[in-house]
Amino acid sequence: MYIYLTRHGETIWNIDKRTQGTRDIPLSSRGIRQSEALAERLADENISTIYTSILDRAYHTANIIGERIGLQPIQTKELNEVNFGSWEGLTLKEIEAKYPGRFERFFTDFNYAPDNGESIASLQSRIRRFIQLIKEKHADKEDRILIVSHAYPVRMLIIELMNFPAEHLFDFQLDNTGISIIRWDNRNGKNRLMCLNDICHLQKHDYVANPG
Repeated sequence: MYIYLTRHGETIWNIDKRTQGTRDIPLSSRGIRQSEALAERLADENISTIYTSILDRAYHTANIIGERIGLQPIQTKELNEVNFGSWEGLTLKEIEAKYPGRFERFFTDFNYAPDNGESIASLQSRIRRFIQLIKEKHADKEDRILIVSHAYPVRMLIIELMNFPAEHLFDFQLDNTGISIIRWDNRNGKNRLMCLNDICHLQKHDYVANPG
């Protein structure tokens, strides 16, 4: 099985560097173009199934791809972004000013959750449930599945699928609609990371957003 992982297209809050979490923020015009470029990139990959978060920015991205390759995305809450609770809508500077030291704690204490929000440990649990689901449905086949989600779930999927230590969760960059591919080898249990955050389809059209 080949697992294609991608983050949704850019949103207005991505541009403003605001914490989105479970807020339903729509794609920006560039986010739509990014999704269309990704759909073109994946057109000849023989994707058999698309799984997506239920949040609009991911589902819209998945639908653009699905329309291009003739598939209806399957929505699942397990792929939703982390619920950042009272931090949603705020920039990192605003979070630090209003809740001093708490964002740093969130990065280092995976059991810590923002007020009315969710911890990294909770995200890890639901990502493990999702991996079990795709293992049962696809692992013994040569399926190529696409997962359209968000920065934190995609990071956690890579960590879990590759058996990396969880402390490496933030050690790599994931751009909007960057594509990562993992080869799941069910024979010996050793998965292979084929590529990480491939954005050639964005560079081709000059759709790369400013990092941050």
